[in-house]
Amino acid sequence: MSPNAKKGLAIGGGVIALAIGAFFMLGDRDVPIIGPIKDAVDPPPATCPLSGVEPHNEALLDRPAVAVKVENASVAYPLSGLDEAEVVFEELVEGGVTRFMAIYHCTDSDKAGPVRSARAVDPAIVTPITRILSYSGQNAPVLQALEAADIVRIDEDTAQGALERIPREGLSSEHTLYAHTKELRKIGQKQFEDPPPDDLFGFGDVQDGAKPAASINIEFNASNTVRYDWSGDGWDRFQGDEPFMMESGDQVHVENVLIEEHTVNLSKTIVDVVGNPSLEIANETGSGRAVLFRDGKAIKGTWTRDDIESPAVFETKDGDRFVFAPGSIWIELVPDDQGEVKGSFSFAKK
Repeated sequence: MSPNAKKGLAIGGGVIALAIGAFFMLGDRDVPIIGPIKDAVDPPPATCPLSGVEPHNEALLDRPAVAVKVENASVAYPLSGLDEAEVVFEELVEGGVTRFMAIYHCTDSDKAGPVRSARAVDPAIVTPITRILSYSGQNAPVLQALEAADIVRIDEDTAQGALERIPREGLSSEHTLYAHTKELRKIGQKQFEDPPPDDLFGFGDVQDGAKPAASINIEFNASNTVRYDWSGDGWDRFQGDEPFMMESGDQVHVENVLIEEHTVNLSKTIVDVVGNPSLEIANETGSGRAVLFRDGKAIKGTWTRDDIESPAVFETKDGDRFVFAPGSIWIELVPDDQGEVKGSFSFAKK
């Protein structure tokens, strides 16, 4: 039974006990208590911890989440499966491009990708949610970081058919690997079976103090900009000025965009095959600026994280936890202006 369902039963049992007590205390007096108590006995529906959405099958709540590394290079467009993920992290990598970590718990994708290599920061990103990570390749320092964090690593050599090469005309093989998340989970849960914690995100109505926001502009660097426009029921993503389209034919449309600023430096020890230094987040723990965009509004605050095992906590300037809209969450790990690699973001009211 899922943690949410257990909570619901506990609440329901408590209300029933109160009802019985009220019956004996009030005797046969004509007091209209039965209707309200009957309504209160029904627990609230269980919801997915990564999206706040009621699952189509409550059994999904008890399974582990799966994380997949997906590239973001224009040569590989259109990408697949990101529109089915509940949470997507976007991180800057060498060469000025970004890479995604798509996470699936109550949802699945039968074609997520193209799948690409892991980075040293990935254990810090994925650990609070799951330990199952699928990717294509890593260098020795990254492998050491993944092993130290007890990450269940699923690559092409260990995927047992859960990763598949699908040829694409005119593209090299590095852009042809795709993941089937349900099959990845079957492999990964043999070593890790915990579902995501219930308290990673809080969902509900937009909180007081939110400011109007009609568009968000993110600059990972001068040649890599992202925009989100409020459509009335969510945020439409653009890569530069072009709609960010999936292979499904749909533009990426998300309910929550979360900016999380970090200090990013150039690695002194890790470079790619053409000599570009890898990027390293200097403050995986500590605190920094955070802004949540939902319902056409911006909620300003901070992120704080005590240690790698713990999730980041997002709070307003008044100390209240961020409240997310039910639905997908895209978390943008934007470089601040303190490191060797600088980024920025802004938003407009109209």
